[in-house]
Amino acid sequence: MNRIRPLRFIRTKSNSLFLRLVASFLFIIVLLASLTSYAVSVSKSNVKHEIVKYNTLMLNNTTDNYEKHFEIIKQQMYLFFFSDRVQQLQRAPKYSNFPDVIKEILNLVSNPNLYINNIVIYSKKNNFILEKGTSTTPDTMFNAFMASENYSLDFWNRKFDETYTNRIYPADHFYLKAYRGRSTSVGELIPIVFKQAYHHDFYIVVFLDAGKMYEAFRQSIDEDLIIYNELGETIFKRTDSETVLPLDAVTSHAGNEFISDDKYHFHTTAADTGMTYLKRLPVAQMASQTRLNFTMVAVIAAVVAFSILISLLFAARINNPFKKLIDSIRRTGDTQAYSSSIQEFDLIGRQLKDKQKLQKQWAFIHHLKNIRQENDTPKLEFSNRPFVFVLFQVIEKKSKTLAHGIFQSWLYYMKVFIEDKLNRSFPEALTFQIEYNQILSLVFVDRMEDLHHILAEMKSIFDQDRDSGTITIAVTSQFDHSNQMSEAYREVLERVGERSLIDETQIVASPPVRLVAFGFTQDQDIQFRANLKEGNTDALCSLIDRFFARWQDERVPAKDWQQFAEGVADSIRQTASSGLVSPSRLNEILINAEEKISRCVTSMELQHLLRGWATRTADAIGEKIERKDPITSFVMEFVNDNMADDIYLDVLAEKLNLSSGYLSTYFKEKTGINIVEYVNETRIRKAASLLMDSRLKIKEIAEAVGYRNITSFNRMFKKYTGLKPSEYRNSGIIGEIEE
Repeated sequence: MNRIRPLRFIRTKSNSLFLRLVASFLFIIVLLASLTSYAVSVSKSNVKHEIVKYNTLMLNNTTDNYEKHFEIIKQQMYLFFFSDRVQQLQRAPKYSNFPDVIKEILNLVSNPNLYINNIVIYSKKNNFILEKGTSTTPDTMFNAFMASENYSLDFWNRKFDETYTNRIYPADHFYLKAYRGRSTSVGELIPIVFKQAYHHDFYIVVFLDAGKMYEAFRQSIDEDLIIYNELGETIFKRTDSETVLPLDAVTSHAGNEFISDDKYHFHTTAADTGMTYLKRLPVAQMASQTRLNFTMVAVIAAVVAFSILISLLFAARINNPFKKLIDSIRRTGDTQAYSSSIQEFDLIGRQLKDKQKLQKQWAFIHHLKNIRQENDTPKLEFSNRPFVFVLFQVIEKKSKTLAHGIFQSWLYYMKVFIEDKLNRSFPEALTFQIEYNQILSLVFVDRMEDLHHILAEMKSIFDQDRDSGTITIAVTSQFDHSNQMSEAYREVLERVGERSLIDETQIVASPPVRLVAFGFTQDQDIQFRANLKEGNTDALCSLIDRFFARWQDERVPAKDWQQFAEGVADSIRQTASSGLVSPSRLNEILINAEEKISRCVTSMELQHLLRGWATRTADAIGEKIERKDPITSFVMEFVNDNMADDIYLDVLAEKLNLSSGYLSTYFKEKTGINIVEYVNETRIRKAASLLMDSRLKIKEIAEAVGYRNITSFNRMFKKYTGLKPSEYRNSGIIGEIEE
């Protein structure tokens, strides 16, 4: 009986899960170790052969690429050389034909697949050169435009006496020598001369971009390539070593590969051009790839030992996930949820973590909105923990997103991105959407510099996605107690309104700077209402344009712009409601006014919106008044018809049989501006419309609207628009106004 007990003990232990797992893991480890040893021993002998085969194949591919390209260049240049225009240029050059030849050169140079930097036509008899940019003299071309240490003007002159049809010369660095000895690199170029063998007066040089060809044609990551011509000259090289074997030393070895100077050399000679291509690889690099060194043996042994240790630990702790999972469920207030490398356990842990996170968000909202909580609801209370609110407000671009659902989907992905970005650096941050276009984050932070760095990275990403919406990021100052959340929330809402009206992501993290006064002055408001009653569209638009030009260089918060726009809308509504415009027509003009104002991303959009309201309302009033003042109408028609001429008040008064003083006073009473201002505004408005035609020069436009001095025109244009004519043409304002 005593003899049987040890056997039963061994049998009982052998049936345990732990021993069976250990035995299974050990079997797998031994099997994998055996397979690894066999695979290494078998593959070791083939590695060197494969490396040689691979490098030979890469060199052959590189050679084919270069040879095919040289053949393409040869064909293209012979077609160009024997074309009618070039042959005419050779026989009897005419300066009138130069632009056509230069155009053909540009067509060849602009082809990205030819890698041509420049094409030079050199006529010795007529002492001129044509290239891609201009015609010039040989001295200027080769001593200034295409200067090189190895290719002087004397070198190029000697080419006339040599008897060949085409030849490839070694690559060299060429420079553009500018004024006062300054030089700019043109690049590393390979010259190829094309000529008629016994014609000693005319040839063409093609400069190929050696660097671009190398990047396009090389078939290996190793930056080592040398090209020799039949004369043994180094046509091109790209290598880390300054030592280059002569061609005789390369071709003297039997076969296409040999070892010299601790490097493995691979070479091949092209049949068409006779050029030899050489690639080198350090012998030590090949040996390291084929040698099973002590380090690899040690690593394999360490991996086996480590695998056995991990197997024992894993088998010993196989029951721990159940216990830890139960403990995690019991610790509902613990911020660290259970996680496991086992997928099923980890899924349960994530579900518990999401539930706890959701409870925290509910507690946050209840605290923020001062909602009474149930006793069993988790409370978000803390002290002496610095925190800030970060509010992401998005202005939707309706014309881009097309549908509200698309915008909300985009906003959801933005929330996920914001949450992930913040939680990587601030694990306890809470992020959720509080309004349809607002995302709020509670971030516990000790160093504000860390938070601003993260927000700057987010800004660069948001700026790339402005087609869907423009984002403003408002950041509060630091608070340190949970009972300050309401105060922090009010502060972040106030700061988000301090954004500027520009179409880019903004970070507002400082207290607002208040303007002394922003809006129409009393006189401007009276003038605006008076012109609106008269239906004077030009005066209204001019008044709005001058106001925006006055404030465009100031830092005006968006909410101040919105208050101003709402004030203008109220003035339009109050003025037009006094029987001048029907209520239905007025409601049609100002429909969804506040929403349209809030959707304006830039001050330019807001200006365009207000101009539209004022114009439509003034037109409606003008239609109802149905009368024309003969004096002001005559003045306006005369100004528009004679805009290009000098316009004087005395001439206008004489035509109307009125005194100059009376005419000036009468016109201002009727229109709200004097005649000189009306003339200037009319001219500038006409100039702005002419700027749409890019074919007209600014000087021509100035003369067309009556300005003989371009300086006066520039000054007057900037006074009324806030921009110079060239800035206005490039700003995009023209297109928006026309729309």
